[in-house]
Amino acid sequence: MKPAPHASLEYLRTLAALAVVGVHAAARVLVALPGKQQDDAWWTANLMDALCHWCVPVFVMISGALLLGRENAEPALMFYRRRLARLWRPVLGWTLFYLTLLAATEPDWNLRRAAASLLRGAPYYHLWYLYMLPGLYLITPFLRRMIAASSRRELRLLMLACCTLAALGTLTHQEGRIFLTSFLPFTGYFIAGHYLFTQAHRPDTAYHTRMLWALMIVAGLGVALGAGLLRPWLGERGITLMYAYPNPLVWVMGFCMFRIGLLQASGKQQQLTALCIALAPLSFGIYLIHPVWLLALAHVGIDGFLWHPAIGIPLTTLSTFALSALSIAALQRIPILRYTVQ
Repeated sequence: MKPAPHASLEYLRTLAALAVVGVHAAARVLVALPGKQQDDAWWTANLMDALCHWCVPVFVMISGALLLGRENAEPALMFYRRRLARLWRPVLGWTLFYLTLLAATEPDWNLRRAAASLLRGAPYYHLWYLYMLPGLYLITPFLRRMIAASSRRELRLLMLACCTLAALGTLTHQEGRIFLTSFLPFTGYFIAGHYLFTQAHRPDTAYHTRMLWALMIVAGLGVALGAGLLRPWLGERGITLMYAYPNPLVWVMGFCMFRIGLLQASGKQQQLTALCIALAPLSFGIYLIHPVWLLALAHVGIDGFLWHPAIGIPLTTLSTFALSALSIAALQRIPILRYTVQ
């Protein structure tokens, strides 16, 4: 999926792709530690995972910024055709790829498990995002009309209502949920992307930016602390509650990071590095392929446990990101495969 010609969104897209890799590199450490062990390695991985958890909300807000503007008001059927034409190849191609990978590497894999994972929209742990997108696309034409007829105050109330309902939804167990409704918790982020992107920007003062960074870090620390405190009482359910994307602390991180990206780039494109701009078209593919490189690097001893998670997680994240970017750049040059990674 190609980035829009907006430097601020390209900047955010690249950072979000890097943060996703960081989340999954840290998560492998958390999953590997036994029982309720919470030593310094666990807390390090927990903190790094929590501080990167703005990644998916920012991806969704980028989509909202691009798709919900009034200038994009083409007929609904035309919009659906365009979105379907861009999405079906990545969904089909990467679903088949990862199901094949599971069949080759998981001894207890079978067709029943594969079918169940498809119903959940998660044939592999990160592909849920691809299966969530059609729901957002489905409601986009209707949201456009609603947004065009709404005041800024009404949009704020709508965002708050969507985010509050999504947060309440995390308090219930949803193991049997199918992917067709998985977009609902992200509707608030989708609308927020449009709201923040079209908001009149304040001057990019150092004080304002520092305050946003501070608020984001405090919220991330709250997520990490909550996960650590709830885990002894609720087990992995405690981590799930704190890491859930509708968690209000995660909203704060997502909104702050999105705003930071807009302020960093808006009107000051010279501050963007050439590397960030160059990597933006690769971000979708990086998201799709990075689990392969996490596995490959782990097989040669490069993972979050290398020396210590404080070193291993950043090293694994950067190595995985770089290898993923190189792989996608190569795949985009192959005619048959390029449509599955852009």
